[in-house]
Amino acid sequence: MQAGDSLQRGVVPESTSPATADAAADVRDPPGRDDHGYRELAEAIPLIAWRTDAAGRILDANRRWAEYTGQPPARGTRLTDDPALDHDDATLLAERWAAAADTERALDAQVRLRREDGEWRWFHLRAVPTKSDEGRLTSWVGTCTDIDDSLHDGRTRENQRFLAEAGQLLAGSLRYDQTIRRLADLAVPRIADWCAVDLLDDDGDLVALAIAHVDPAKVSLVRQLLDEYPDDPKEPTGSLQVVRSGEPILVSDIREEALMAVARDEHHKELLRGLELCSYMCVPLRAGDRILGALALASSTPARRFGPEDLVFAETLAASASAAIENAHLYREADRFRLILDSVVEAIVVFDPISRVIDEVNLGATELLGRTREELVGQRYETLLKPAEAARVPAIVGPLVSGERAASTVMLDYLRADGRPTAVEVVLQPVDLPGSHRAIVSIARDVRERIEVQVRLQRLAQAEHARAAELNAVIRAMGEAVVVCAADGTITLTNPAGERLFPDVEERTYGEILDQLNDPDGTAPRLGAFGGPVEIRTRAVPDRWIELATYPVSVGVGSPPSGGETIVVMRDVTEARRREAVRETFIGVLSHELRTPVTTIFGGAKLLARSTSTLDEETQKGIFRDIHDEAERLQRLVEDVVALNRFGDEAGEIGAEPVLLQRLIPGVVSSEEGRWPGVTFAVDLAPGLPTVTADPTYVEQVVRNLVSNAAKYGGAGSTVTIVAEPSDIDGTDEREIIVRVLDDGPGFPAEETNRLFELFYRSPGTAGTASGAGIGLFVCARLIGAMGGRIWAAPREGGGAEFGFALAELDE
Repeated sequence: MQAGDSLQRGVVPESTSPATADAAADVRDPPGRDDHGYRELAEAIPLIAWRTDAAGRILDANRRWAEYTGQPPARGTRLTDDPALDHDDATLLAERWAAAADTERALDAQVRLRREDGEWRWFHLRAVPTKSDEGRLTSWVGTCTDIDDSLHDGRTRENQRFLAEAGQLLAGSLRYDQTIRRLADLAVPRIADWCAVDLLDDDGDLVALAIAHVDPAKVSLVRQLLDEYPDDPKEPTGSLQVVRSGEPILVSDIREEALMAVARDEHHKELLRGLELCSYMCVPLRAGDRILGALALASSTPARRFGPEDLVFAETLAASASAAIENAHLYREADRFRLILDSVVEAIVVFDPISRVIDEVNLGATELLGRTREELVGQRYETLLKPAEAARVPAIVGPLVSGERAASTVMLDYLRADGRPTAVEVVLQPVDLPGSHRAIVSIARDVRERIEVQVRLQRLAQAEHARAAELNAVIRAMGEAVVVCAADGTITLTNPAGERLFPDVEERTYGEILDQLNDPDGTAPRLGAFGGPVEIRTRAVPDRWIELATYPVSVGVGSPPSGGETIVVMRDVTEARRREAVRETFIGVLSHELRTPVTTIFGGAKLLARSTSTLDEETQKGIFRDIHDEAERLQRLVEDVVALNRFGDEAGEIGAEPVLLQRLIPGVVSSEEGRWPGVTFAVDLAPGLPTVTADPTYVEQVVRNLVSNAAKYGGAGSTVTIVAEPSDIDGTDEREIIVRVLDDGPGFPAEETNRLFELFYRSPGTAGTASGAGIGLFVCARLIGAMGGRIWAAPREGGGAEFGFALAELDE
């Protein structure tokens, strides 16, 4: 077995020689004639004394061992296996003991022994071989001397002095690169024979920032090693392993065999031998959860071997160096951040989301408010507002802090230094600024001017640092899609709103953006010119509209467009157009649909208000019947309009009550039978229908609308059947109740199925046979959706139509 194998196993290797076999037998031999004298001597000395056989198995020990560790060593077990000996030290001791056994020389080592109270202390262990008269190795006699205080005090004092000097050095400059090089020179030779600092660059590669050695020639040797034998990313070692894992490395005793094992060829071995490494440790440079690089220290002197306390010292030093590097980075980022803020014309205020204390303002804010930066920073955000509006701030900022809302746009009045209020539109959004600092960015826009996007982006795009993280943090507050294109149309910058505009397509050029639009007339503005805004349909969804405008970036203020970059601003105006269309259609429908019942009711009421002596009884009944029918029609229209007003844009959330359809449906059908003479109604309800979760008022309105719709288009002589039955929900263990309204009327073409529930849509084939506003089915779809159900329509074989809906069963 080789010495390297013993290092892995952590025990003293057993020799296969006859001497070892004889020594093994010594453990079982009775004490010899010299044992009594040895024990008296061992008990007399104030040190821990012990004796092992040739293989390192314990024969006996003095009482000092038990007094220190709390129990005597187990006879017959190897000394390196004793639990009082530190495991790592035992591994190194086993390796060195194997080497001493080969040469039959005395062994000296520094090890840690655990005291009875659990404290670990450093001891100098010395073992001397004893031989038989024939000259063979028979046993080892050794002692352990406590050196913890002297070792600790001297090294600790030196480390403390070094840390104090290093702290002054690191805090004295924001040029961390120069400071780290001076730190490496300071470390050599006071705490190590050589020191190296490696930092990760933007690509994640490790770059040597500083290398120092007591012998300047060794520095060249290290650089030669780095150039000719760079770290293998697939098998990281040293600094690369530390930055990958985030864990420190400590090799107290570097053996040549272990060093040669990692060499790639003979020349590599020669270079490694030239370093004369005896001890090595490497610790990560951390900034929070990020790894900045690694600090490595090595010794070429056998008397200077690093231990766990030195590793703690190295980690403390690395923490100070990391703080200096991070502070320098943050200072630079903060300086760049201020420059970017000052390049924006709007008033920007950055404040803490919890305390709402202002951290930063730009020149635009100082000009708008008439106050200096020093007067604003450190004040609470509420002090910028009128007292009445300051009370609104917690309610505005609260949803942003909790994550309930990603941004808020509000109208506020800023107070200038002279007391005059200035009305502004303010966009507030939480952002992560450099240094992982969470803040609220407030951007005040002049509501009287609609050119803030052009001005802001023109200035930001001119700056080289407009692509930095700070710019992204600012433009995230903008709801419009912002895309910056180069002269050839290549997209160089886009904000999150731009990425969400066409989520299924990854646009790389302005042309690919235009490919998403249906623009046969070429109305889209061209790059390099002021154009728009124009509204264009999208290809994928014809009912979707995008507003598009272009703003060329000028070389300087007041200069003509450069023909270089162009800012493209887009926003989805589908909802605005739809609302306008709905508003116009709604007004038209109301003006038409309300006129007939109102005219009938008004005319009938006036006629009845006159003397009824001239009207026979049948005529009076007819007038009353007309008033009743038209009033009922008006009531239904009003109910649909109310539901349309509540659920016209989005399906809200309603319906958390238990509803028994077997009680509700018969009552609705009974009330409808009187309205449709000549129409036969049939109800088929499955026995024992479970309860559903819904809103009874809205379920009744849906059933009434569907039944009335079937009777209206079926006409006299038709049959309307209402069926209700339970059913399993596909792919789940849940169940639902299905309600189907079936008629044998004219029906509708299959291609109209998906349009029947659109607002104001009426089938061309039946629109002339019965009056209607095209609201009822739309309202049904919104109400069922709001109650968590589903609704459908389908033509029936042989004629007629089916309109149905499903609601979930109530959980027991």
